[in-house]
Amino acid sequence: MKDMNHFFIQKTTAGKIVKSFRTNFNITQQEMSDVIGISSTNLSAIENDRRELGVDLATRIGAFLGINPSLLLFPNGQDDALQKHRGIIKKAEKLKAKKLKKVI
Repeated sequence: MKDMNHFFIQKTTAGKIVKSFRTNFNITQQEMSDVIGISSTNLSAIENDRRELGVDLATRIGAFLGINPSLLLFPNGQDDALQKHRGIIKKAEKLKAKKLKKVI
C-alpha cells in the first residue's frame, strides 16, 4: 500500500492508480484483464496512459479494485478536470449571457 500513498498528495493518472492497486495485490495484467473482460494489451495501454477510460470500463475496473469509478475518471478531482476546460466555460458563459439578454 506504500505505493498508493502519493496519489492523495500529487497529481496522478487513472493508469497509475490502476497499476498501483493491481501490483500491490500481486495480480497480473492477464488475471485482471480476464476478470474485467478486456485484453491484457488494453489493460497495459490503460496503465501506461495510452488509453482513456469511459464510464463502463472505469466502473468495471473500479468494481475489481474495490474503488469508486470516479477516482479513475477524475483522478485529481472534478475541479481539476474542469480547470482544463476554462476556455469552454468562459465561452459558454458569454454565449448564455448574450442569449439571456435577447430573451429579456
